[in-house]
Order: sequence, then structure tokens, then C-alpha cells
Amino acid sequence: MSGREDTGRTIRLRDGAEVEVRPLSAREIAGLARFNAALSASSRALFLPHAYDETTLTRQVARHTRGEDLSLVVAEDERIVAYAFLWEYDRPFPLLGLGVADAWQGRGLGGALLDRLVAAAVVAARDGIELTTVPHNTRARSLYESRGFRVAGEVDNIAGDGRVVRELRMCLALRAGGRSPERRFAPPG
Repeated sequence: MSGREDTGRTIRLRDGAEVEVRPLSAREIAGLARFNAALSASSRALFLPHAYDETTLTRQVARHTRGEDLSLVVAEDERIVAYAFLWEYDRPFPLLGLGVADAWQGRGLGGALLDRLVAAAVVAARDGIELTTVPHNTRARSLYESRGFRVAGEVDNIAGDGRVVRELRMCLALRAGGRSPERRFAPPG
């Protein structure tokens, strides 16, 4: 198993609600654009990994389809309520991103998705996982630290709208000796 297959079909939240987990596909493009548009300004300031136009989203679907990335959406009925990914999933140290719709935050969905992605990376024998987060996003940082991620420094990250954002670089080693590569922090091309 490559790790791509073990994404599960549903997540049950702390409050008993159940949502569907699906791999990113072309049928999700319009819904993913609506997901981004529905985020509050404060949530979008924390999670804007790439643009949400049709060309960019089509490129993200293609990267997932080719196995370069592992990208998931979470839906209640047909409405996307979360988007998570491991960019560069085909490499030893993929880059994690995770966004949850405002109304779904604080219900355990982010933690469950994080656990799914970490488990997929373990099954795929990746060396580790890296992510970035803004320093004032204390809720996310606490979640990541609770799962073993540690701050490894600061980086300038290029957000989906082209802004350069100073963020914390956090790493989780999954194998002894696993080291995060030098990389440019920007949406994949």
C-alpha cells in the first residue's frame, strides 16, 4: 500500500457529526473555490496556500492524480468544510497544509485530518512532515505540538495571493535521521 489508499471514508467528530473524506478530484474544483470564498477574512489570512481560480485548482488536482501530492477534501453532504494536503508527497519530507471552515473549527476535525495525513506518511515510509504556521495562530500551533511537531525556525512563506508571510517552520520526524530539506516556501508550480 502506498499510503494513498488509506484515507478512510468518514470522520466522526467529538460532537457525533460525521463527515466524508474524499481525495481531491476535478469534481471538487467549484466546491473548493466556494470553501475558500466562505472562509472569514481572519481564517483566510491563516490559510491561503494557493490561489483558488480554476487554473490553479486544476493544477492541484493534477498534482494529486500524478501522486506528487496527497490532497483531501472533507464534505458535509456536498459542501466542502475542510481541505488538507501533503505537497511533495512523493518525496521524503512532504509539506502539510490544513484548513477548516470557520463553523467547523473547534470540533476535532483539524486534529482528525492531521492524524490521517501523518498516518498516510508513516505508511508511505516518509522521513517526516513539515509545515508552516503564523506565530499568532496559537490554536494550530498547539495542535501541531500535541502531535509531536517542533518549531525548527522561521521562514518567509509566499501565500496564495503573493504576500510574503513570516511563519514558523515546524517539523515532525517519522524516521530516525529524517531531515527536512532546504526548500522555497511557496505554492507548488
